[in-house]
Amino acid sequence: MKAPCVAFFACIFLAGGVQASSSIPLEVFAKKPSFNQVRISPKGEYLAFTYEEGTQVKLAVMKYSNRKIISSFEFGENRRVNNFQWLNDDRVGMSVETFTGWLDGTNPNRIWAAANADGSDRRQIWDYQRSNINMISTLDDDPEHVLVTKGHWQDEGRVKAHKLNIYTGREKFLNIAPPAAAHSKPGVTAMGADLDGEIRVAYEYDRGKDRINDEDDRAFLHYRNDDGSWRKLDLEPKRAQPEINPLGFSLDQTRFYFTSDHDGDGHNTQGLFEFNTETDALTLVFRHDDVDIGGGMYGMEGQLIGVTYEPGYPQTYFIDDNANAHDRAVRQSLLASFQGQHASITSNTDDGRYCVVWVYSDRNPGEFLIYDNEQRQLKYFASSKPEVKPELMARVEPFTIQARDGLKMYGQLTIPNNVEETNLPMVVYPHGGPYGAADDWRWDRRAQMLASRGYLVMQLNFRGSGGYGAEFRKAGYGEWGAKMQDDLTDATRWAINTGLADGERVCIHGVSYGGYASMNAVVREPDLYKCSIPDAGPYELNLQWNRADSFRGYPDAGRQKKSYVKRSIGGFDNNEERSPVYHLDRLKAGLFIVHGKNDVRVPIENAYLLEKKLKEKDIPYRKMYKKDGHGFQKEDYRVELYEEMLEFLELHIGPGARPGA
Repeated sequence: MKAPCVAFFACIFLAGGVQASSSIPLEVFAKKPSFNQVRISPKGEYLAFTYEEGTQVKLAVMKYSNRKIISSFEFGENRRVNNFQWLNDDRVGMSVETFTGWLDGTNPNRIWAAANADGSDRRQIWDYQRSNINMISTLDDDPEHVLVTKGHWQDEGRVKAHKLNIYTGREKFLNIAPPAAAHSKPGVTAMGADLDGEIRVAYEYDRGKDRINDEDDRAFLHYRNDDGSWRKLDLEPKRAQPEINPLGFSLDQTRFYFTSDHDGDGHNTQGLFEFNTETDALTLVFRHDDVDIGGGMYGMEGQLIGVTYEPGYPQTYFIDDNANAHDRAVRQSLLASFQGQHASITSNTDDGRYCVVWVYSDRNPGEFLIYDNEQRQLKYFASSKPEVKPELMARVEPFTIQARDGLKMYGQLTIPNNVEETNLPMVVYPHGGPYGAADDWRWDRRAQMLASRGYLVMQLNFRGSGGYGAEFRKAGYGEWGAKMQDDLTDATRWAINTGLADGERVCIHGVSYGGYASMNAVVREPDLYKCSIPDAGPYELNLQWNRADSFRGYPDAGRQKKSYVKRSIGGFDNNEERSPVYHLDRLKAGLFIVHGKNDVRVPIENAYLLEKKLKEKDIPYRKMYKKDGHGFQKEDYRVELYEEMLEFLELHIGPGARPGA
């Protein structure tokens, strides 16, 4: 067995005294991450990392022994390395795409490239324009190949297994698939390998007879035995649309783990399940009543040792398995050592001597450290955003409230430093999506920017948000601008009634669906908010459905659109009621409209129509339009936006609270 990292860490924590933050330059919040990912090679000879430079995200490889860069990979203007992985001891693979702005219509031209650590034998292995691949094993016993699933675009998600040569790009089809899934549409959409690189698991998805309506959709898990035969796991689902997410295997490979909500009957959230491959026993291992399992934690051999979940703050659950004792001790020591932060191991050497540790918190955008087990040393490597000083950032406090109909909701407050925490000017900051998206406990650039200027920032995971179970998400169906909006209203009034926020100094600001909610809030609750800053929001929903890129390229696009309109607002008949442009007679708040001219997800015609309607009623407003996509990505645009936002907020709800006040 490979030696695990020994739990021996010096205590590292944030500075105790929080200083004044109002003088932090806005560029600090606007700047993109300098370092995105860091991974150590299997033998520990190299460190590879991605970093931002100009319009590119590049990849560099460093010799670990002397910390010297031996190679660097760039792919041209506006090209970025999105992800990378060590394919063997000496070769690294990287996915690359063009990026000028998020959802701005630019063709990403995605490729997968590979090269040796010293920069030699660099070549394109895959072009995603013809089909998609997903690596599921590096095949430790076969250094020239990796195991991938491949699916053509016309297959609608169905995949097949292949071996892919990481030097030539040649592929070999592996005829491995459960026969029982052959008649489903699309069929097998994902496969998983065990710790030895053998395909053991297949995920089958069946859309049912109605391709558009998902009420008859089904999902299944299949397990492959040593003799190559397949068996379908008998989950006996108690809900119409169970969610199933494979996670991994135990160290002895006799147990397979996945998350699911198939057991239904009051069990709303995704729980952790164990399937014993020898006895066929299926066991619920862990479930939180309110929140879904967020993801897996893995040991040095790649075995699942636990899961993460977030009921306010990030939490961990470790599987009770003696084989994981050393790995569990490492993570527990990390969590104890980095007080007030969350730590995880992102990669390690095969022998377990070196580990790359990722640490983040509400005040810390993230840092990479290297732990040397032999020397028992933990060394700093790089910060995601080195310009950010965590001791100057605001703390984020989770909260829970009940909506007017009794629904329990989670949210968080970003609280300015060194102020009296009462009657604060507040900005309500709803997330986009809306379905499946959520705000979590972490460093948020815009919330921190506002808090640095003395504004309390409230984020609520209203009904429809992800991470709280299928029923919570479905509670938002049909409720755009209705109960979802009421949730934000209830949270706003809660903050006022508890004395945290000054009821005369509340503004609302969001992006995408958050932009819609910000505009809808001030016509639905005209006396609650003094101003609104809608960013990239849809304001006339029929216009949105007809102009957006959301349904392009889909078979039966018309039915797809009709289905989504029903899911979001209950049907086309509700368009006028739910579209803010038709209710401007109720508008009292100050308005600052923000939009990207190249946005294809929420086209700027939404903002143009809102402007037209405002002018017809002689209602004043401010605007900022930039040549960018769905939410500003260019740093100079962000800085300009922040400057104007702060000026607008001071005009309508006054200056932020000052330290000591």
